[in-house]
Amino acid sequence: MSSATGRFTLIFCSVLFLFGSCKTKKDIVYSVPEEFMQEELLDTLVISDVAGTLDSLPKEYRPSATLMFDILHTRLDLKFDWQKQYVLGNADITISPYFKPISSITLDAIGFKIHKITIADKPMLYENTGEKLIITLDKMYKGKEKFELHIEYTAEPNSNAVTGSEAITSDKGLFFIDPLDLDPDIPSQIWTQGETENNSRWFPTFDKPNERFTQEIILTVEDKYLTLSNGKKISTRKNPDGTRTDHWKQDRPHAPYLAMIAVGEFHEETEIWNEIPLNYMVEKGFGKHAKKIFNHTPEMLGFFSGKLNYPYPWDKYGQVVVRDFVSGAMENTGAVVFGDFVQKTDKELIDNDNDYIVAHEMMHHWFGNLVTCEDWSNLTLNEGFANYAEYLWFEYKYGKDRAEYHRIKEMNGYYSQVFSGGAHPLVHYFYEDKEQMFDAHSYNKGGLVLHMLRNYVGDEAFFASLNKYLVDNAGTAVEVDELRMAFEDTIGEDLHWFFDQWFLGTGHPHLDVTYTYNDENKVLLLEVDQSKTPNGFYDVFKFPVDIAIYYADGTVQYYPVMINEKKQRVLIEDLKEKPVTYVFDGKNVLLALINENKTPEQYKAQFKLSANFMDKMIAFTSTNDGNADLIDIALKENFYIFRSMGINAISDSNATAYIDRLQSFALTDPHSEVRRDALLKLLNIEDFDPMAICRLILKSEQAYPVLQIALEVMGSAEPEKADEYLQKFKNDDSDFLSGTLAGIMKDETTENLTYLESKAKNIGVMHIFDYFTRYQEFLAGKSFAALERSADFLYTLASAKDGNMYRKFLSMSTLIKIAEDLGSRNKTSPDPMGEKLLVKVAELKNNILKNETDPTLIQEYKGLK
Repeated sequence: MSSATGRFTLIFCSVLFLFGSCKTKKDIVYSVPEEFMQEELLDTLVISDVAGTLDSLPKEYRPSATLMFDILHTRLDLKFDWQKQYVLGNADITISPYFKPISSITLDAIGFKIHKITIADKPMLYENTGEKLIITLDKMYKGKEKFELHIEYTAEPNSNAVTGSEAITSDKGLFFIDPLDLDPDIPSQIWTQGETENNSRWFPTFDKPNERFTQEIILTVEDKYLTLSNGKKISTRKNPDGTRTDHWKQDRPHAPYLAMIAVGEFHEETEIWNEIPLNYMVEKGFGKHAKKIFNHTPEMLGFFSGKLNYPYPWDKYGQVVVRDFVSGAMENTGAVVFGDFVQKTDKELIDNDNDYIVAHEMMHHWFGNLVTCEDWSNLTLNEGFANYAEYLWFEYKYGKDRAEYHRIKEMNGYYSQVFSGGAHPLVHYFYEDKEQMFDAHSYNKGGLVLHMLRNYVGDEAFFASLNKYLVDNAGTAVEVDELRMAFEDTIGEDLHWFFDQWFLGTGHPHLDVTYTYNDENKVLLLEVDQSKTPNGFYDVFKFPVDIAIYYADGTVQYYPVMINEKKQRVLIEDLKEKPVTYVFDGKNVLLALINENKTPEQYKAQFKLSANFMDKMIAFTSTNDGNADLIDIALKENFYIFRSMGINAISDSNATAYIDRLQSFALTDPHSEVRRDALLKLLNIEDFDPMAICRLILKSEQAYPVLQIALEVMGSAEPEKADEYLQKFKNDDSDFLSGTLAGIMKDETTENLTYLESKAKNIGVMHIFDYFTRYQEFLAGKSFAALERSADFLYTLASAKDGNMYRKFLSMSTLIKIAEDLGSRNKTSPDPMGEKLLVKVAELKNNILKNETDPTLIQEYKGLK
């Protein structure tokens, strides 16, 4: 799973951060310029400091679930009541005792109406608590003796109390989107989200990650809908009543949380890779972009299969995009679900691919689906590997710089959580709520620890150990010791020291590194002090490190040492000459905060001489003279981030000298972020007239971030041409420019209001916050008629029972902005129509509050002014 970050207390910063609008600076060793502090969607924030803290550990140990019986196979025959949003189900569940004899079983079944439970057509006695089915069996079953329960039921996911978490914003399990097909702009869909233990809201099961079963799911839907589930579609049948029945079957067992269904009017593209069917399912308007949205899927499958020396283990690989998904994406076996933020046009995909999240969910099919964490305490055995898959793919496909840039963002995400929420063990047996395990420890730190382990044992041993782990544990649930033993058995070394501190310990080292060079003896003394590591973190971290020594002629020497003391001295002798600079973590591997006593000149030498991405980033941001002598070097770098750094380091006072080069960058650089940054820098030059270059960009540029800036400039400079720009871009396939168009829109024509409402209703999470800000600005000062129309429309969005929570929240906040505007106008120029409308808006707000059932939304609504 790729998890969402934050509910509403952090949501504005976390989402706007993704668009480059909410920026922070981290003034420590691994500092990154503000303009590059951008996290991928549904990853963690960057916070402005990382003073280590510890979370408060509850005293209750969280064990894996006790297995009294084993579900061997689940067969579901499902129909749907779209009007009532019910699941009409028949479940046939094949079960045997796990070891001891059993005469009753307890299944998870939340909010079900049970119509019948039988074994071999014989009714069984049962108790339905609303969360559990306690079933008395027809006899005592022993050993591996099998029996089949038949359960006829109605699941009512909307009737249950709904909560959510930062990672998964609703635990409803099964979701209907526009079930009555009342809105032509919103597709009618059904989809599920089972993690952590939410599939028991639509079929009866033992909803724990250490259970696993084979399955069949039979779906009867209107013939216009496509369906997707785990496994292969073994049959499809059209029925006389206009419905169709699809039969999906998966013969390899998996955990209950990985079962899924999706139903909707999707556009589907298919292809075959190594005799394995691949499905790409998107909304119909995105059909021509489907394969590019999931670009590199066949190549990724080949890459990971080869890297792990373990062929993709499932019988198909499907990927589907759904509306209003409650997390980032979910790795359901062979049927991955993505939120609609991945649904991009060709132009949106320029320098903005979905590779990271596609790689993440794909790697889960080995780590999570094939080999599953036995409890949520060990979640990093799923998520840490999936996060590290992103690094591995970037390294292979795009080169080390992109992979390392990604790793810096992962580190920032982890450090931000330590600062804001506290540190806890990576394998955390004392969590308060299982949903809290979906955090920057399980994900970010998990991947970063694997990177250190890879560096320590070497690539050959690392991937051989992973292969052994997969081969030995395929089809089972595991804990972290099984991973450790796979490595130990492969390399012949006890690794308790590594796993105890990084997986079972807390935190990371804080290191002060002091260099003293003796010119006469040509020796370098390093004093390494980790005594500033916060109390409660692992006492003394032990780690190997390669110290890099750089010389004026550009050569570098590495000195490997093992740090294992709180205060340690390292003497490096026989240096050929005085170094120009040195780097303690010379190969950029450690998860550690490192302060080094280097001069600006030594940092500049580090930027010029080191080939390592992180070394160069740290060096560029650690000098104090504006990097004037590094700008020209940065502008010639191959990796685009450094060119952007160089552009942003140009001082306003000196920018005129760079006008020609900046214009060249803005028009011809191969990366859109560099083109965007060059254009922004040009706009800061006082005497520069941007009209000519912006006109060129509007004619020839394809990438939206650059187009957006040019459109903002021209819309402001030529307001009389606003309609011309609106007509040119308003029918664009993407939502990217919608906020900008709303910003240059002036007139409250029916056409404009219709456009604004259509976008408010449909705009995806990637652009929703910026769009609603512009929408609010547009409405300020408009006529009473326009405000009343907009208030009625916003009320519909905010009161939608199954609406996206961000859209509902922003609709409510826009209603409040309308009320504020009306209140101000009535104070200065009282008007009966305005006063009447203000009363109506207040009633709409109160109705929303009265009818809302999501406790988080209720709390956030009350916090709005």
